[in-house]
Amino acid sequence: MKYLLIVISLLITASTFTSAQNSSKANKFFVKAEEAIRLRQLEDGKALLYKSIDADSTYGDSYYLLSYLYILEKDYQKSRDLYEKLMECCADNPKYLLAHLSLAQFEWSKGNYKSALGYANDFLNFKPDRKLYREVKTAHRIIASCDYAIANMGNKLPYAPINLGAEVNVHDQQYFPAITANGQEMYFTARDEKTDENIYRIQKVDGEWASPEEVTELNTKFNEGTCSISADGSFIIFTSCESTRELPGYGSCDLFMARKVGDQWLKPRNLGPNINSRDWESQPSLSADGRVLYFVSDRQGGMGKKDIWVSELGSNGQWMPAKNLGDQINTTEDDISPFIHANGKTLYFSSKGHLGYGGLDIFKSEKEGINRWSKVENIGYPVNDHTDQVALIVGADGTKGYFSKEEIQEDGSRNSHLVSIDIPKDAQPLTVSGYLEGVVYDAITKKPLKAELELKLLETKKTESTLLSDEKSGKYLIVLNQNEEYALYVSRPGYLFQSLTFDTHDMGTEGKTMDIFLDRIEKGKNVTLNNIFFDSNKYDLKLKSQTELDKVLLFMQKNKDINVEIGGHTDNIGNDNYNLDLSQKRAEAVVQYLIDKGIDSNRLTAKGYGEKKPIDNNTTDEGRTNNRRIEFLIL
Repeated sequence: MKYLLIVISLLITASTFTSAQNSSKANKFFVKAEEAIRLRQLEDGKALLYKSIDADSTYGDSYYLLSYLYILEKDYQKSRDLYEKLMECCADNPKYLLAHLSLAQFEWSKGNYKSALGYANDFLNFKPDRKLYREVKTAHRIIASCDYAIANMGNKLPYAPINLGAEVNVHDQQYFPAITANGQEMYFTARDEKTDENIYRIQKVDGEWASPEEVTELNTKFNEGTCSISADGSFIIFTSCESTRELPGYGSCDLFMARKVGDQWLKPRNLGPNINSRDWESQPSLSADGRVLYFVSDRQGGMGKKDIWVSELGSNGQWMPAKNLGDQINTTEDDISPFIHANGKTLYFSSKGHLGYGGLDIFKSEKEGINRWSKVENIGYPVNDHTDQVALIVGADGTKGYFSKEEIQEDGSRNSHLVSIDIPKDAQPLTVSGYLEGVVYDAITKKPLKAELELKLLETKKTESTLLSDEKSGKYLIVLNQNEEYALYVSRPGYLFQSLTFDTHDMGTEGKTMDIFLDRIEKGKNVTLNNIFFDSNKYDLKLKSQTELDKVLLFMQKNKDINVEIGGHTDNIGNDNYNLDLSQKRAEAVVQYLIDKGIDSNRLTAKGYGEKKPIDNNTTDEGRTNNRRIEFLIL
């Protein structure tokens, strides 16, 4: 259950319980009950306590101890009923102050906020001593949550979970979904009453989710689950809790990574001691390019119970030592099920410690810099309520979410189904994303290629993501955040790189498809440098050109045996001689930059062509923009 009833210490002595009514019949039954309980004859003890209550319905000690026995049996409803009976006779007795707190927790867990407030305040009115400081803290937490819930439930958000259907939800339980950026493939954990946890995959066919397929390459006879995938679906990180020869571990539960080549997952490997420890690690969330990992651990060094940690993939391909996400996100209570949005900036997670409606609520925060996050926000009612909400994931465009909705059956068993929801506007990421996908080919043979794709922000030169196209299929998928200017570089040893440019201010969030063709490094091959920028009618390089210029520089440094021509081109607007001169000066500006950075001038030629070699129609703005270009030609 999502709440924890206060455990009444069994160390309360017999003299405490028998301090009143020593000669009564009720007390005699109570003393016999205590003896039976000491002998672990619990059923006999309960029967004697009921006899004590029958003998005297105001004998509070019997209610108190009997209620505690039902807590041990996890029969919280009976415990609650007995505490209420205790209130009828003995509400003012400070001896039973913890019963008020137990009732406050019970009512809080049911969403009965006004009742919970009353009981919590009653508990505090007894002015508990310092020995009960944890209980006092709990009471204040309940009061704050109830006040928050009562104040905010009127701001009801649109919320209508849609079951993904019987075709998908074929198991008793399915939970912790993970989805690709294009929304076409989902992985999740599932199990039945008599089976272990396994990882499954579903794909969209004609816009509908198809039946789940077990990911046999990752599953064993033990438990595997709570996974996360990269935006392109080429990397998966999942949890395994049994150390075996196939999946050797460090602790109780470890995180493992596997890479997909074509349609086949390769052998998983443990993420190593920088991620895993002797303690519990689970619930991973992988950034879009697979280079930043958020996960949950209860290891030492955290803020409280379960905390969210983060690690980045180093340049050597190894994960860096994990760092606690800090007290902006983590609390002294459980903080779990992180999900980093495809934009790499918006974190959704579940927490008991941040102010909410009770139990685990879903919160979000925006990354504002290195190790800095915005104020945590509860995503609202009724997405959050008094029950537990965990493992929300949100699609790249920010409008659609998926999570597991749990239902308790009449026999007490629990079922969970995957559902989708429309994310309320206020709960959507500040930055939404689209994506670019396609295949990288050899320009001559049309053979698919494994190539590196590096996405850089033009203004800051910051690398937004780096990934590889699939070595068998050549497929790639890369996330593009909205309202940015990007340079995308596609490269492979022995090939001339491709330079692409994207302004996503008006691109929208729908996916784009673009196949990319790479030429081998041979004489006569050329590429347009799409991210070299000049002001109109000027030849001074704009600052945001530096990202591209440094890529050209790196290419020249790696390929020391080639000479190149930097060619300048214009549209047909203006005087022919003026355009020829402008294009020459622009080409010379690029060449001079490379010389200043150490490239031998004998390897470089600047050539202005003016408007003589258009590659597009000069009758449109787009065509003229394409004709105004710098080209890189191998001599």
